[in-house]
Amino acid sequence: MSVQIIRQAYGKSRVRLTRVRRLINYHEISEFTVEILLDGDFETAYTHSDNSMVIPTDTVKNTVFALGREWEGDQCEEFALMLANHLIERYPHVHTTHVRIVEHLLQRIEQDGQPHPYAFVGGSKEARTCEVTKSRNKEPSLVIESGIDSLFILKTTESGFSDFHHDEFTTLKNTEDRIFATTLSASWIYDSSEVDFGEGYIACRSILIRESVARFSPSVQATLFEMATAVLVEIPSIKSISLRMPNQHRLLVDLSPFQLDNPNLVFVATDEPHGTISATMCREGVAL
Repeated sequence: MSVQIIRQAYGKSRVRLTRVRRLINYHEISEFTVEILLDGDFETAYTHSDNSMVIPTDTVKNTVFALGREWEGDQCEEFALMLANHLIERYPHVHTTHVRIVEHLLQRIEQDGQPHPYAFVGGSKEARTCEVTKSRNKEPSLVIESGIDSLFILKTTESGFSDFHHDEFTTLKNTEDRIFATTLSASWIYDSSEVDFGEGYIACRSILIRESVARFSPSVQATLFEMATAVLVEIPSIKSISLRMPNQHRLLVDLSPFQLDNPNLVFVATDEPHGTISATMCREGVAL
């Protein structure tokens, strides 16, 4: 029997890079987790045990550190572009380079009401993300996708869910007053590399948060649509956006065994199971 490889990719994952920019009066810091995957002329490594074309993943890891030393920017997309371009230019047998960066966000500590020049605090699970795919011989040759991961949003009212489909297995009751809680993952694709990535990230994050609580939510689906629509309306450089919003339930606790009522005061937070709502949106007529 004859078999063939349809697609393949290999590389290095979970490369942790901390990069300090030592400016005159203060320091800036970036904390990244980097993944790089390569696609190219590597078939013989699989089919004939021939490693002559294989770039060791240790070399890929070292490339991250070496270019991190040379990089002078402050946006994760810029560093991902630097890595992708280097790998395509350095290795002619690499056809496509895919770089994903998760940026672990830190906030500058305040001391005596002033921002500390070199001290930071973290703790939130929220992360900034980006993915850059650079291809040699296919279109589009460059795709830049930025995003947010694990952004927790909650509002205590102005959310409901009613008039949904019922059948013999339906036990959920209609409600016009429930807690809205989700951990948002969002990603958006720019139509060009000639954008201000930092400005785009700040604007997109602000719009998503604003729209998530702007009005009554009849469902997570409806709120997701409003959030994504606002981004596409207000940021022309974004050509598509994908949102994933788990419905993380806060369930009313039955206090009647203790002869107590519970007028929407005490809830139990549940992580599993949860509903998952996701969608990708673009302007009508835009080719993806």
